[in-house]
Amino acid sequence: MLVVGAAVAVQQIPGCSWDYPVWPKSKKSDTPLFRFVVNERYGAGYIDRRGRIVIRPQFMSLGEHGADFFEGMAQVAVKSGSTYIDAKGNRVPPSRAGHFSDGLASFQDGNKYGFKDHAGKIVIPAKFDLAEDFSEGMAVVRLNGRYGYVDRSGKMAIPARFDHAFDFADRHALVIENGPCETFGYGPCERMNPYAVPDAPASAYLPLPTQRCHYSVIDSSGRVVIPAMYIDAKPFAEGLAPMADGTKWGYVDYSGRTAIPFQFEAAEPFSEGLAVVRIRGKAGFIDKEGRMAIPPQYSSAESFSEGLAVVVDENGLYIYIDKKGQRAIPGYFTAASSFVMGLGHVRVGRDYYSAKWSWIDRTGQAVFTYSDQSRKR
Repeated sequence: MLVVGAAVAVQQIPGCSWDYPVWPKSKKSDTPLFRFVVNERYGAGYIDRRGRIVIRPQFMSLGEHGADFFEGMAQVAVKSGSTYIDAKGNRVPPSRAGHFSDGLASFQDGNKYGFKDHAGKIVIPAKFDLAEDFSEGMAVVRLNGRYGYVDRSGKMAIPARFDHAFDFADRHALVIENGPCETFGYGPCERMNPYAVPDAPASAYLPLPTQRCHYSVIDSSGRVVIPAMYIDAKPFAEGLAPMADGTKWGYVDYSGRTAIPFQFEAAEPFSEGLAVVRIRGKAGFIDKEGRMAIPPQYSSAESFSEGLAVVVDENGLYIYIDKKGQRAIPGYFTAASSFVMGLGHVRVGRDYYSAKWSWIDRTGQAVFTYSDQSRKR
């Protein structure tokens, strides 16, 4: 076990917050490097799966997955701005706005967006008002206030005809066909931070001026396969999608047929054959037949990843369980993330500057442990 003075540069903030007390590695990452931070400012580096420092701490820590590796490159913050690094820490072009996916990354030129390749060559000119990352061969773009999808050649694969659109997953995408309307996110602040559709930043925090949005589902040709029936929806995964009618959540198939009845207080997409649902305030897991695989008994739960799931007990402590609901890794943590590429990220201690973080393997052995030294002289 390697121990150094470092930490994740994020504080645990109680109540309604988008912050998370331990940054997870993205499941979309393709590079087995894991971030650590010796100082909140310009002290982020990377280890490999064995806990060896591969890239010394020298970058500013970015939240969420902003500094993770995608297609062998990571966008990091340096004193002069933003740059890319490769898996050895060497700086490489180009500067851009999004993550690499399908060989392309979005970039901004003035108030327009386009896409560049790994060499920094412009593949799709900056002509969009907004551009998201590619997913399953298409990227969400906005033109003249409407949303559609562009393919890797720059052709509009699905015309910009929606009030809002979301990434493709499982060959299907959620869209909002007509507005204006308001939609909510799925985090702890969802009921406090309504999002206006079409985009209206100035009104995003105002009381609802219009009706709730209704989600439709399109296939890869742009055909609407499920009309605007549900006011809450999450992406398809493993052939099913969580939908809600305003009172209960259930699951529908590609045709819109109800596959699992609407009976849950909350529901997440399927992962590895199981899905997190909430019943009477407790989280558990169901299988694709809708049967309870792991009874609802947790304060919260994350989806299964690499055969393990993070759950939170009644005392607010994090543990790992297997698909039988049995404890898979000994110990309790004050934060934990899903396993990705063989490692999970855990935290012990609640006070940020006295807490310790570890990257652990599936046996629970710490391969790398660290704490923040920002306040130490």
